[in-house]
Amino acid sequence: MQYYREENRTLFREKSGMILGVFQGLASWSGLPVALLRIVGLILLFSVGFVPMTVAYLLTALMLPSR
Repeated sequence: MQYYREENRTLFREKSGMILGVFQGLASWSGLPVALLRIVGLILLFSVGFVPMTVAYLLTALMLPSR
């Protein structure tokens, strides 16, 4: 199975993403499907905790440039 990966390896967040576009940008950067990254994010949300994951997600969204 091959996934589309852009040649530009800049990490960013997509404006067209669901919530702030962090997982969409990670999917474009890594070449993995966005659904897989969202599932991993949900697993981390329930295993690590709501507050730490929310803070990490919001900090990531603030640090990444939007595209």
